[in-house]
Amino acid sequence: MAAIARSPFAHRISERRNVLGAQASVLIHDLTPIGRTGFKGAGTSDWTASQVSAIPDRPNRAVTLADGTVVARLGKEEYLVLDSRKSPGSVSAELEATWAKGSTESSARMGYPLPRADSHSWLFLEGTRVPEMMAKICGVDLRLANFPEGEIAQTIVARIGAVIIREIGAPSKGLHLLTDFASADYLWEVLEDASAEYGGGFAPDGRT
Repeated sequence: MAAIARSPFAHRISERRNVLGAQASVLIHDLTPIGRTGFKGAGTSDWTASQVSAIPDRPNRAVTLADGTVVARLGKEEYLVLDSRKSPGSVSAELEATWAKGSTESSARMGYPLPRADSHSWLFLEGTRVPEMMAKICGVDLRLANFPEGEIAQTIVARIGAVIIREIGAPSKGLHLLTDFASADYLWEVLEDASAEYGGGFAPDGRT
C-alpha cells in the first residue's frame, strides 16, 4: 500500500509566501508523502525481525537501518516503519506485500498490518529551538539530554494523540512527529503559531 499522493498540509505549504532558510531555529518538514506502515499483534516481533536487519529490543525505542529506514517499536508486539527520507525505494511497501503473501501461505502467527500511510501525517522538526517550542504544546521534556536518540514518546501534543521519535545519527537530531489526519488543519495552526515566536515554520519543499 503506497503512501497517499498528497499531504493534508500540501495546500497550506504551497500558499506560503515567506521562505525559511535551512538555519531557521525551528524548521518543520512535511514528510507525509513518504511511505510508512505498521504491524501489530501476536507474532509481529518475530515476523518483523525476520524481514529487516534490526528491530528495537524494547518498546518505545527505534532503530535506523542502513538505508535510513526507521523501525520504531511502539509496544511489545507493535511496530511503525518509516521509509528513508534520503534513499529511493520503499521498505514499508515491501513489508506490506510480503505480509500479504505470507498471511495466505503461512500458518505462523505474524500479526496484522496497520496502514499508517492512510491514517497518520508525518512531520520532521529540526532546529535549535525545537525543544523549547515543543515545551509549550507537549508535556514531555524533549531536550536531547532527556530524550536521546532513538527514544519514543507516545503522548499528547496540543490535545492531539501523537508519536514522537528522536532522530538517530543525523546531525540535526530532529524529531519525527506523527498524528492522525483528522487533526491536520488544527495541528498546522498550532505549529505555525508556536514556531513563529522563534522565527520558524514549515519548510517550503516539505522534505529534509
